[in-house]
Amino acid sequence: MQQGMPDADKAARTIAENVYAAFYRQETIPAQSPEEQTIVTRLVEAIRPQISSGSPGAIVEVANAALSAWEQRDPDVSGPRVVAINQTDGAVTMRFW
Repeated sequence: MQQGMPDADKAARTIAENVYAAFYRQETIPAQSPEEQTIVTRLVEAIRPQISSGSPGAIVEVANAALSAWEQRDPDVSGPRVVAINQTDGAVTMRFW
């Protein structure tokens, strides 16, 4: 995490990076996406407003929506969805539906 970032930004970035990493480990495309930074940025933007709500369920929902939007734009991408987030350390649990 970067110094100087507000706590919500740090938390959102950590969760977004963990979501992307977990998705990437299990997705169907064989090579890392050239869109990695774009996807992580979209995840951060979706997650950041939900951090203050304190609702892991809301974070799960917006993270999954961002992943779905990515899959809709690129038919070669398919991966698991977030089922749980630990807001304390940013850990995520993913599962295929």
